[in-house]
Amino acid sequence: MSNGEPLARGKTVTGFANVEEDFADNAVWSMNFLARDKHVMPWRIEDELKKLGANYMQAGLWRGFAIRDGNLITGQQNFSGAETAAVVIEALGR
Repeated sequence: MSNGEPLARGKTVTGFANVEEDFADNAVWSMNFLARDKHVMPWRIEDELKKLGANYMQAGLWRGFAIRDGNLITGQQNFSGAETAAVVIEALGR
């Protein structure tokens, strides 16, 4: 924000869930694409949003999910396109 406060602080948001990160890590580890001490993503959006003071929500592993808090609209992951679009359309009053 213009005052230096994180946009997500105090907002209800979603993003790629830790259970999905765990699934992705286990998949690449089982195929020997990454060593077990490495991760697909070096940090986790769910953890970072919570650290910023956001109210993080998710719908479960690979579930389409979107949420609106004021003018902030977030989708859980790439399978959330339809849900996110529907929330945007609703927010635009169409």
